[in-house]
Amino acid sequence: MVSLAALRWLADQDAAFAMLERNGQVLITTGPVRSSDARLRRAQAVASQSGAALRIARELISRKLAGQEHVVRDKLLDSKTAEMISGFRAEVDKTETMEAIRMLEAQGAAPYWSVWRGLPISFPRNDLRRVPNHWRTFDTRKSPLSGSQRLAANPVNAILNYLYSLLESEARLAAAALGLDPGLGFIHLDTPARDSLACDLMEPIRPEIDAWVLGWITREPLRREWFFEQHDGTCRLMGSFAVRLSETAPTWGRAVAPR
Repeated sequence: MVSLAALRWLADQDAAFAMLERNGQVLITTGPVRSSDARLRRAQAVASQSGAALRIARELISRKLAGQEHVVRDKLLDSKTAEMISGFRAEVDKTETMEAIRMLEAQGAAPYWSVWRGLPISFPRNDLRRVPNHWRTFDTRKSPLSGSQRLAANPVNAILNYLYSLLESEARLAAAALGLDPGLGFIHLDTPARDSLACDLMEPIRPEIDAWVLGWITREPLRREWFFEQHDGTCRLMGSFAVRLSETAPTWGRAVAPR
């Protein structure tokens, strides 16, 4: 139970409050908000016409591709694919349309996630008899259940989805702290029930989460007790494990924080 007094105390401390489902859905995010500046929000709203949106998108996606290049080169030890991603990053600065930026981002994502394919996922020997075979290797970011990243079918994708949701909540807070509208994005199109600017701000930080997860799963085994499988094959996090992952939120908050 969370009392109103506790929420008031958080507000007095300029601290944020976020509530997530175990599947990673962000239910509530609230925190310090800068006084509204109509001029700033107006500039944000017309950024596509002023050219600011294109410059911002170039910067965000360039940083994302640089992060993916680093993960592939230094964590997955694939210099050839790293050079390919580097080439896409070099092209971003030459783009003249948002569609071209999105295309380069997608072109970089394909080889990036292909390097993850076949990555072994270890579990303690005593757990193996209760671990489905498709949990023991990383296949693809796309779930066979949804055709997208939603509805993770294995533990690593479930972990990534949850951590990305933590990052999304931190990106919302960062935007609000600057007096920006988290819903008015540049790269992500306007969609009901989505904060597109928060999704934009997440992009350069995603590879940091990927690197963190890679470091963990290559260093120590996952445990069967941390996950459960629903009747449709969706892999979910147990509540105690989700709590453990939520403790990383300050790390992603610092990564996306206004500088």
